[in-house]
Amino acid sequence: MKYITLIMLVFSTFSFSEKKEIICELEGSFSVTYRDLSKTVISEGLDFFKNLATQTQQSIFLINKAKTNFDKDDWQKESLQVVQYWEIDESDNLIKLNYTFDPSPIWVNPKANWSKKISENGIEVISSMAMGEDHPLFDNYSVEYYGISNSINWYTGKGRIFGDIWLKSKDGGKNKNPKLEILAKGNCTKKERKF
Repeated sequence: MKYITLIMLVFSTFSFSEKKEIICELEGSFSVTYRDLSKTVISEGLDFFKNLATQTQQSIFLINKAKTNFDKDDWQKESLQVVQYWEIDESDNLIKLNYTFDPSPIWVNPKANWSKKISENGIEVISSMAMGEDHPLFDNYSVEYYGISNSINWYTGKGRIFGDIWLKSKDGGKNKNPKLEILAKGNCTKKERKF
C-alpha cells in the first residue's frame, strides 16, 4: 500500500507541473517610412502626449491617428512571417514566449521591457521602451515610441502580433526618422515535431 501511495504522489506531481507548448504561425506585413510628419494639430498633440505619459491609451490613439496622415505611397511595405513559441503552465500562466521574424525587421529590440496581461480570453505580452531611451542596436537613434504586442486567444486558437516603433535620429535632419509598423496574425497549434 505504501508503494502505491508513493507512485500516486509522484504521478500527481508530474501531472501538475506539465506545461503546454504552443506554436503560432502568423502572416502579415511590416511597413517602414522615413518621412516626417508636418507640424499639424495631430503631431503637436502627439508630442504633448509623448512628453506627458508614454505608452498610454491616449498616446497609442495619437500614434494611430498620426499614421493616417501618411500617404500609402510613403510606406515601404514587405510581407512578414512570424512564429511565436508559447510555453504555458496548466493554470494558463505564461512561462515563456519566444518569437522569430522572417525577414527580421532590424529595429526590433529583443531586450525591451515586457509586461503581460492575462484575461479569460488569452494572454497578451507587451514589449516596450521608454521615450528618449537610446536604441541598443543603433546608438544614433533614440526612441520616440516603442510598443509590440504578442497575443494568443484561447477560444479562436489564433495568435497576433502588432507593433509600432518610431525612432528619432540624433543627427537631426528631415526624413531621417524611421517609423515601423508590424502586423501579422494566424493560427496556433500544439507544438509537435513534424519530421
